[in-house]
Amino acid sequence: MAQLTIRDLYDLLSRASRRRDLEQDGIRLVYDGTAIHLSTADQPDTVIATARTCGFVTGSWDVTAYQASVATVMAWMRMLDSEDLIDVSPFWASAPVLIAFTPAGGQTGAFPVIACPTAPADRRPLLRADGLPPCPE
Repeated sequence: MAQLTIRDLYDLLSRASRRRDLEQDGIRLVYDGTAIHLSTADQPDTVIATARTCGFVTGSWDVTAYQASVATVMAWMRMLDSEDLIDVSPFWASAPVLIAFTPAGGQTGAFPVIACPTAPADRRPLLRADGLPPCPE
């Protein structure tokens, strides 16, 4: 989890490039324990923008998410107080599924993840006590 102000996160995401020809183009967010760095999936080593984090510190993480989802997340953030803190963290079950945004005392907003290299390598589906998957047959 990284914690920063909603304004700083909004400013960071607004720097993501808009590419009309690639609607599902990925953006890459890398948290190093002190800042979140933004780049694109096709140029991961070129940092477009950086936002310093504040508040709580956790382990580093790296996600690539859908560029097309950024506008939705930004629209949701415009309804929040820009000075409040927001938690940003990858969330996965049996595979990386989303990156979650949780403002203090608010509801979580999220968007899909393409890849999460920092997800646990030993993740596997949850099994019932009888060894079968918890899905209906």
